[in-house]
Amino acid sequence: MEYIQVTKENLEKEHICCAISNNKDVQVASKKAWLEEGLVFRKVRKEGNVL
Repeated sequence: MEYIQVTKENLEKEHICCAISNNKDVQVASKKAWLEEGLVFRKVRKEGNVL
């Protein structure tokens, strides 16, 4: 199983569903800001799914 760490550098190319894709949502903006403060967001690479 391959894990991918989502960072501010690869955020736009690593699809993570609704977790942080809607730029108009306050919670989404907060999560993106947390990435710059050290939040670690990992996903499992699985065809068609994010776990």
